[in-house]
Amino acid sequence: MTIGEALKWGRERLIPVAERPLLESELLLSHALGVERIFLHSHSNSPLEREGWERFREFVERRRAFEPVEYIMGEVSFFGERFSILPPVLIPRPETELLIEEVAKRLKGEERVAEVGIGSGVISITLKRLFPKLEIVATDIDPTAVSLARLNAERHRVTLEILEGSYLDGVEGEIDLIISNPPYIAEGTELPPSVALYESERALFGGREGDEVLKGLIDLFLEGSASMLACEMGYDQRERIEEYLSMRGFAGERLFYRDWAGWERGFILRK
Repeated sequence: MTIGEALKWGRERLIPVAERPLLESELLLSHALGVERIFLHSHSNSPLEREGWERFREFVERRRAFEPVEYIMGEVSFFGERFSILPPVLIPRPETELLIEEVAKRLKGEERVAEVGIGSGVISITLKRLFPKLEIVATDIDPTAVSLARLNAERHRVTLEILEGSYLDGVEGEIDLIISNPPYIAEGTELPPSVALYESERALFGGREGDEVLKGLIDLFLEGSASMLACEMGYDQRERIEEYLSMRGFAGERLFYRDWAGWERGFILRK
């Protein structure tokens, strides 16, 4: 079998589970062979060695069982960089890059930042790379996420304080900014199999209505020293967040931003 024939086989096998089966076939074959995707097309007529073929078949069958490509490859792309990823830590989505972009517009670059729910570490690490003088402390209740975030921080040669705990447990001293991509899906929401079967429920579901963790973060912000709170949220949660802010008597600046599809995607509050 040639590389080109293997790609075609993979594409056909992945049609039932993938929106872009050829792309995923390319990603999995390049990972199996340890080469870049461009190599596959420049060597499409080259024979595929047995070891590479067996690895590729294993990856394709794992994907057919709905395992995300990112977990199979052990890597995810975010903000132009590669990060290690493993189940059940939440796989970073491209929309979260918008949260960083919105925050970056409002930073001086020397603030003390706290991230609640660091996950794989992409937010804190990206901010630290953009603003090396930031002091960043982060928490997560999942010990796997804490270990992974520390691994990614080492991989990208940035210094973060990463603690295992809920919200700001263990965080000492004053904070200038709280940032979070918290769980914000309502309990009982039906999710795609690749998400429901593999990613952490604790990183996805934000309570019965979905906004309970977001409201908890708002409470922390209003009662603490931070002058800014930045959060990702669900596309349909703006009205409830606005109502909660009014109920809490928040009179500061509030900004809601949208994603590339025009959906409400997050907010920034400033005292």
